Amino acid sequence: MSQPLPRRRRPFRPRRAVLALVPVIGMGTLSACGGSGEPQGDPVKVALGAASGTRTVQAGDRLQVTARGGVLTEVRVTDPRGRPLPGGLGRDGRSWTSRAKAAPDTKYSVVARTRNAQGGVGAAKESLTTAKASRLNTLMLDPRSPGAVTDAGRPLRILFNFPVTDRAAVERRLSLSADGRMSGSWDWGQDGSGGDRVDWRPAGPWKPGTEVTLRADLGGVDSGGGRYFANDYDLNFTIGRRCTDSDMRQVCGKVHMGDPLEVTAPSVRGEDNRAIGIGDWHVG
Repeated sequence: MSQPLPRRRRPFRPRRAVLALVPVIGMGTLSACGGSGEPQGDPVKVALGAASGTRTVQAGDRLQVTARGGVLTEVRVTDPRGRPLPGGLGRDGRSWTSRAKAAPDTKYSVVARTRNAQGGVGAAKESLTTAKASRLNTLMLDPRSPGAVTDAGRPLRILFNFPVTDRAAVERRLSLSADGRMSGSWDWGQDGSGGDRVDWRPAGPWKPGTEVTLRADLGGVDSGGGRYFANDYDLNFTIGRRCTDSDMRQVCGKVHMGDPLEVTAPSVRGEDNRAIGIGDWHVG
């Protein structure tokens, strides 16, 4: 009769404490020191949470950093990209409140410098993650396909699935760059179905062959009424030559879209080949 195999005993290892990041108030401290480098008094305890005092930090709340056992002398709160959240210290130095609202599902980190009652200075680091937004807004870009060739007379258009009441907040996060000089403005309106849209209208005609890049850093932006964007958006496209019916007998220049650069012969209207990434934009 076979004997059961003995169970292997794992060597005992002491457990290490783990700091969990949850969407609630966080607290941290680092030691306070005097001018001689020796600890001077108890360290100041720093907490990061919602200015309203709620346990969970919701999208749209203002963040607040508070000090217990001393005062705050400097506070810096940043988002995951390292962008600072603007705010200011209270008169008594015991709190710092953001002027901007917190974005949903975003980790904020704080580095605070402190001074306790004995004059000892120190620093504290803490972080928290805000709750996800319950209502979202989404959008569609036109042109829709990355790397597309678009008509020189057609505006870049962004269509929103829900109304945008805070248009200034959205427009501040839209940026356009090109390999040539770029100037123009955003023009708001409604599309045929009644939804909101914004068009980029260049100050002058697009130059054929211009490569354009749109960057919409909208993740966490409130479009109005507590409806947030959850994502950022990018789009690259090329301005093609506009060939109208009056150009039927003319040769249209080619617009390069691929990489590496290829030199191709011009083509007659209607003979562009988008399969190889090179083509003209024709308007009938």
